[in-house]
Amino acid sequence: MNKHCLQLIFFEDKFPEIKRKNIVITIIIGLIFSFIFYSFLYLSREIFRIVSIKFNYDLMILSDEEVNFYNLFFAYLSLIFAQSFCLSQWFGKPRKFFEKRNIHKSVIINDQKNLNIYFFSWFTRLTTIYALGMMMSISGFYVFSFYPEYNYISVLIIIVLFLQTWVSIRRIYKRKSFKWMLFSAAIISVLSFGLSRINLIDYQKINQIYLEHNVPLKYNLELVEIEKNERVYSSLLYLYEIYIAKQQSDTVEDNNPLFIFEGEELSMDDLKQNLLLSMEFAFFNQNTTFLPLYIDKSIKTEHVNRIKEMIIDVGFLNVAYGVIPKNREFDKRFYSNYFSLWRLIDKKEYKNLNLEEFELITVCYVNDVLKINDTICSTKDFYFKIKHQIEISENYLLRFKVDDETIFEHYMFVLNEFKRAVESIRNEYALKNYSDEFDNLDIETNNFIRNKILLRMIEE
Repeated sequence: MNKHCLQLIFFEDKFPEIKRKNIVITIIIGLIFSFIFYSFLYLSREIFRIVSIKFNYDLMILSDEEVNFYNLFFAYLSLIFAQSFCLSQWFGKPRKFFEKRNIHKSVIINDQKNLNIYFFSWFTRLTTIYALGMMMSISGFYVFSFYPEYNYISVLIIIVLFLQTWVSIRRIYKRKSFKWMLFSAAIISVLSFGLSRINLIDYQKINQIYLEHNVPLKYNLELVEIEKNERVYSSLLYLYEIYIAKQQSDTVEDNNPLFIFEGEELSMDDLKQNLLLSMEFAFFNQNTTFLPLYIDKSIKTEHVNRIKEMIIDVGFLNVAYGVIPKNREFDKRFYSNYFSLWRLIDKKEYKNLNLEEFELITVCYVNDVLKINDTICSTKDFYFKIKHQIEISENYLLRFKVDDETIFEHYMFVLNEFKRAVESIRNEYALKNYSDEFDNLDIETNNFIRNKILLRMIEE
């Protein structure tokens, strides 16, 4: 076989002659397929969002920009597969009897079929692993998202997939196929933008329906941001949660907060009755179980104290104040199980306490002014000063004068900075005497240090 014959075989193939009727039918079928596949991907995304909802109606919310991006990605995928279907049909027309087999056309058909099979296999496994990972983790969609950090991956997938459909054709038809490819890219891009504008489901309505039951979002609850917090396992928390939110309307003259229990707004008396009723049907240990309290940071301590007194009357001693870290990496809603743990003490228990037996450290935080022993202190220096006072006072007692007008954010600031200072002293003692951090010590040693360096405080 001479060189001229090789050139005829490899470079002089023409695009297969196809009847106009067959072209039109194939394109219509391809467009129908692309719409069906686009619908499948779109519905799969919405189903995944609904399945990912946690017990507190924490729905994965996508912005309009995200929805448009994913829609465009789905549209491109659908139309590229539709193009692959059309190419396999046009190059795969039946051969006449005794007609010599065209190897090049067979290669093109096989490439199109294998491309679809391999991509579907890879894409299905990838999305399944991603979906399982998101559903098994706690609010995992706040930790990892393809948009916007990894949107380039979707763009690369589209580019590689599109070019892959033309590999065999470009190898056989050379320059002749280049204009076909550019024309195809233009048509697919135009159709993709059009298809991506079709929203089969009102995703904003879905957001509204589910988030109507999400108390923090519905009532615009702003939790306190603190330095020190604890991630608490659900096994330590009581089954039911109490929310204290501010009034939603600025026109409301009543400044009393809203008390929400089981998604229902209740008065203080009704809240107490519902909490008592829930305790009859829940199995828990009052000494080790913490009652979750989510309190808006702008609520005055006057109302917080009323709640605390009611909780003590009911029989709870341990509370877990919902907080979020100051220096956080993810969205606020990711930190739904972060708390500041405290044990409530009835003021009646230390009403007759002889304060002269202690070295008092008096703290008050009123009208944005923070004082330690009647000396004004900045919030930046409070941690270091309170830590120093505890270190030099062996028999100290923190006397926290709580004004009714003090907002909950300031109240929690004092509590948590005080707790952080005590824990820092305990840790330094553990490193000095046991050459290990306080949290790493055994229970017996841990309790010894706790009893030696007490978290001693009263509220007035």
